[in-house]
Amino acid sequence: MKRRTSSFILLLGFTLPAFANHPPEPATVTGPGKFYIGIFGGGGSSNNFNTSQFGTAFYPDSSGGPLAVNAFGNLNSKSASFFGAQLGYKAKEISLHPSLQWTLAPAAELEGYSMSQSSFSGDLINNTTRLPEHDFLVTYPMNRTVFLANAIISFNHPRLLVHPNIGFGIGNAIIRIAGANAAQTSPPEAGVNHYNTDPNDTNSTFAGQIKLGLSYDINKYVSVFADYRWLYLAGTHFIFGSTSYTTHPATSPWQVNMDAQKYNLGSIGIRLNF
Repeated sequence: MKRRTSSFILLLGFTLPAFANHPPEPATVTGPGKFYIGIFGGGGSSNNFNTSQFGTAFYPDSSGGPLAVNAFGNLNSKSASFFGAQLGYKAKEISLHPSLQWTLAPAAELEGYSMSQSSFSGDLINNTTRLPEHDFLVTYPMNRTVFLANAIISFNHPRLLVHPNIGFGIGNAIIRIAGANAAQTSPPEAGVNHYNTDPNDTNSTFAGQIKLGLSYDINKYVSVFADYRWLYLAGTHFIFGSTSYTTHPATSPWQVNMDAQKYNLGSIGIRLNF
């Protein structure tokens, strides 16, 4: 036992100076940080998402009294184009180990983009014992403007002409619906928009995105890039005007709830570096 202990102490005596002379290599920082501005545009499509409509039709007692409308359905997927701008700061590149040529460049950016109008439509069904069928065809012409704060990491290698990057962002989206329409299809009511007194409303909601991209430096001042974006817009709530026609029973204002919207988007753009 004493011989083993002595051998261990002797080995430790030889190895401690070696560790002292060769400490772990720290990460090093290379290259200056820089600001950049960019513009971009692209297109993509949404998922299908659920929606619901709630209101009350004030039928007289002779016709059964007020009728509650709780209609549910699904809105179709739609394509959309978009354009936007960004302002960012890319920090100094970080070399994780001297033996590796890869460097990481973290960046933070503010970004905003506007999506072209898309008219989402779908069938909503109100299951009621008062009528054999009570169905609506709804249409919601929608504009979406998104504002995000992004965190980005670029991966750089001196032998590669392009720089892969990954990022995520959170922020806010403003969703405006103008000219909403709810037409009863069964039993049919020709020429009646159930939102006719006010078919417009605006709502804001949480927005988040994940980005995967490639950038190419034309020179130290100008670069071009391409991104894939997965955009998430949280659920929204809208209030449209009551139904008011001389030929139709009056209604309460209509409450419309929409589930989260998810988009697959692609974009290309150009940046100026300072």
